Amino acid sequence: MICGCVGQLTAGGSDLKAKKIAKPLGLSVRGMGGEHTAIGADGTCDISPSARFCISEAQIIKALYDGVKALKDAEDAA
Repeated sequence: MICGCVGQLTAGGSDLKAKKIAKPLGLSVRGMGGEHTAIGADGTCDISPSARFCISEAQIIKALYDGVKALKDAEDAA
């Protein structure tokens, strides 16, 4: 799990842009309270792997790295 802030991608209170970037990488974007919680008003969210079983630590780290990089690049471009 990684805590991040993607305020530009979540402007207007919607996390759809962040989820669109994270989902193909096997990641979930959710509020800091866990599943089914809204992202923070400032864009603070939890980014974590969707898969819970049959995934190695190396795969998790790679997915998190790629996801955070993609989200940061999109955030910077927004």
